[in-house]
Amino acid sequence: MQQSDTYKSRKSKFLKDFGIYTIGVFGTRIITFLMIPLYTYFVENPSNYGVWDLCLQATIFLLPLSTLQMREAAFRFLYDEDENAQKTKIISFIFRTLISNLVIIALSVAALSIVWDFKYLWLTFLLLFSSSFHDVMCQVSRGLKRNDIYVSCNILNAFLVALLSVLFVALLKMDVEGIFWANIISRLCICVYLQFRLHILSRYVKISVNCREIGKEIIKYSLPLIPTSMCWLVTTVSDRFFIRIFVSDEMNGIYAAAIRYTMILHSLALVFYQTWQETAIRQYNTPDKNQFFSKVFNFYFYGLGVLLIIYSYTLKFCYTWLVGPNYQEGANYLFIMGFVFLLGAMSSSFFDLGYQCAKDTKRAIPAIILVAIINVASNLAITPLLGVHGVIISNFISYLVLGIYRFIDTKRYFKISISANTFAMMLMLVLGTALYSFDVANMAHFIVFAILVIISICIAPKELKYMVINKLNKRN
Repeated sequence: MQQSDTYKSRKSKFLKDFGIYTIGVFGTRIITFLMIPLYTYFVENPSNYGVWDLCLQATIFLLPLSTLQMREAAFRFLYDEDENAQKTKIISFIFRTLISNLVIIALSVAALSIVWDFKYLWLTFLLLFSSSFHDVMCQVSRGLKRNDIYVSCNILNAFLVALLSVLFVALLKMDVEGIFWANIISRLCICVYLQFRLHILSRYVKISVNCREIGKEIIKYSLPLIPTSMCWLVTTVSDRFFIRIFVSDEMNGIYAAAIRYTMILHSLALVFYQTWQETAIRQYNTPDKNQFFSKVFNFYFYGLGVLLIIYSYTLKFCYTWLVGPNYQEGANYLFIMGFVFLLGAMSSSFFDLGYQCAKDTKRAIPAIILVAIINVASNLAITPLLGVHGVIISNFISYLVLGIYRFIDTKRYFKISISANTFAMMLMLVLGTALYSFDVANMAHFIVFAILVIISICIAPKELKYMVINKLNKRN
């Protein structure tokens, strides 16, 4: 009875946190989602949009270096801490390190600008600078258990990006530069907002405080995350660079616009990751963690699978009016790109947390290095022959290998039992990928979509069915 009450309590807490993060993430993603038609309409040349996307991916790739992964450390160390004195040491060390690092990067960019005349070099640096402060301060707010402020920051940032994008891109016709400035200014505004709400810099950052000991622990935790994150990003963002090299800038822009729609899946994965990160840390030392973690894993895979089916077919029917006429080809890649993302999400937002819970982040390095090598090698071999499909196949192979490796390696932390429903969903997604690629009338695709939805309902986890039935009975 006590175990049942404990399960209900943590399930209730998980669902409550999930709801809070859902408001922030999906509110943000809906606004960002609506920006794609704006960008693809006013940035008429897909090549220009492709350049923006490459600069954005380069920024994302460099964030682990610019922050030394203090983003993750900020949350992990602050979340376990209750004493203000210790919080001051943690935050002081993180911001000292961040500022020093960004100064070094600024000097490096200045030197690079002498020998490389790239139009968007300094704008890319400003995007990196603003993103570094924004991400670290947001994770500090989570570590301080102010999820309400964290969520409000996400929504406010999205609104600012949208408003400034309309101003700079649509009204002032600034093209790609307008997208840069919209993102830079919005992130800096959020930093000011966080300082106003939490007084992070004035309350917790002290020049005189001695944070050497906690600094060693933070570095020990965060440094292994740098190669892990960068190799992970090699796997996730290298596709744009290979398309640009082996296909064309135009196709890179088309691919970049299409992959933006995977943000629907990314939103759910991000909400889950943020919620699961807190829950997994709290439940890591409980006696029934294997049972609880397995149940969460199977629910998560099923949820992502259902969302993938709904999102990919809905977009296929609507894609002609969601993007500009020069970007229509991207509709052909939606399902398989979503499937590839699902495989990656299972590793990054579920299994990787085993290393974080145990503060054993160095064990995450070998697998991701191996997968990065596989990804680059397969892209070099396949992409020149198959173009965009080669990139997608390379990513599929990479994430499949990573998922299997993580499943085996994380057994030292928890043991996951994969249900028959999850295997059935996997087979259905493979079938859906094959059927989605056929060039047939929309009515045929609608029939396939309806069949997949019906099968999804049939293979739903029993607990989910009981939950829905109980809700319906209570209403009646």
